[in-house]
Amino acid sequence: MDATWINCPHCGLKHRPRAQTLCPRCGRTSTVSRASTTAIPSLPVAPRATAAMPSAPVAPVPSAPVARVPTPPIREPGPVPTVEYIPSLEPAPARERPAAFDQPQAASASGASTALPLAGGILLVNAVLHLFEFLFLPSVSTNASLRAAQLAGTLVGVGLDALLGITFLRGKTQLRTLAFVRLAVGMFLFGGMSVYQAQYLFTLVVFAFSCGTLVLVWGKPSSFLAGVGLTAVLLGVAVEIIGFTRLAAIQPLSDRARIALRPDLEGRQLGEDESIVGDRYPYKLRVPSEGWYRRKGEVARTSDSSIDVWLFQPEHSGSLVVSVRSWNEADATNLQEASKLELRDLRAQYPDFQVADTSDNGTPLQDASVTTLTGSAARNGKPFQFEVSLYKKGDKLLRVMAFAPTKTFELLHLQGATTGFRPD
Repeated sequence: MDATWINCPHCGLKHRPRAQTLCPRCGRTSTVSRASTTAIPSLPVAPRATAAMPSAPVAPVPSAPVARVPTPPIREPGPVPTVEYIPSLEPAPARERPAAFDQPQAASASGASTALPLAGGILLVNAVLHLFEFLFLPSVSTNASLRAAQLAGTLVGVGLDALLGITFLRGKTQLRTLAFVRLAVGMFLFGGMSVYQAQYLFTLVVFAFSCGTLVLVWGKPSSFLAGVGLTAVLLGVAVEIIGFTRLAAIQPLSDRARIALRPDLEGRQLGEDESIVGDRYPYKLRVPSEGWYRRKGEVARTSDSSIDVWLFQPEHSGSLVVSVRSWNEADATNLQEASKLELRDLRAQYPDFQVADTSDNGTPLQDASVTTLTGSAARNGKPFQFEVSLYKKGDKLLRVMAFAPTKTFELLHLQGATTGFRPD
């Protein structure tokens, strides 16, 4: 049984043979044979010689005291792990990948990351320009449905451009498909409305901007394509800026902003003591106060085809209207009868019309050239004050009517405004 045990020559541990001849305590190689080593060999000791003759007495030599060294306590050997396989502690070398495998991906990611933030910045700029286009570019059409579609498209477009611009500036690509749909729909929607309104230059701007931005947003454009797309965008922006500059020279942008949501108005703001001239008949009419605008002719003549000029004050809802009619002797032989007919028409339109005063402005009753009446009535549920003056010039009857809410009538200097009319 002892033949299966060996003693380590280094630490003396008795253990069974190991596959790699390693000592489980010290981990060193045991080179001792597998023979039993439990018996410790003893050295031969020479036997004491027995003296035949008496020995001389030996004086005892006093021995020096020997210092006692404390013996350290013997510790029981603890469990020592068996060292049969020691793995290498050095890290395994990383597997090298060929450089040619990474270069195309790095190049494509670099191209996309360069073009996408640029497209994001362009979309943010377009959100601002989109608002400017709606507020300041002149709108030819007065169709309510078309204007509503333009307003809805503007709000949706501005919101989408801001969202896409911020997303692309942050380097995210999840909304590329939405950007493609937005640019394609906007190109055909706003381009089609511009063609309908005969704004061909603006149509060209819409197509150039949309196509250029699509090149930067979609795919991974080369340097040449990115340059072409950016050039198209810059040309479109340059045309818009030039258009804003020329528009500001003709009409202040602040005035256009005030009437942006009033497509029935046109032209610049008219100031106090300015005069306007007639379209159908030569006359001059003094503007009574500040902040007046002309209403578009096709809008003004919707209710009455005889209206020549309609001035409107949007801030205080004041109106100053000039109508040109043919004089019909069968209806009225003089201005007094014409004034009665006008009062009848007013009461037909406003049943609660109350006359406050009438005046012939100092002209003879039989040969009067102007007559004036004033009154009040409810218009759209609000109390309004009216002043109407009639002028007879040859075969024409000219009517000048001013009306405004009662509380702002005097504020707009409309009292006596109709008598400042000067027919030629």
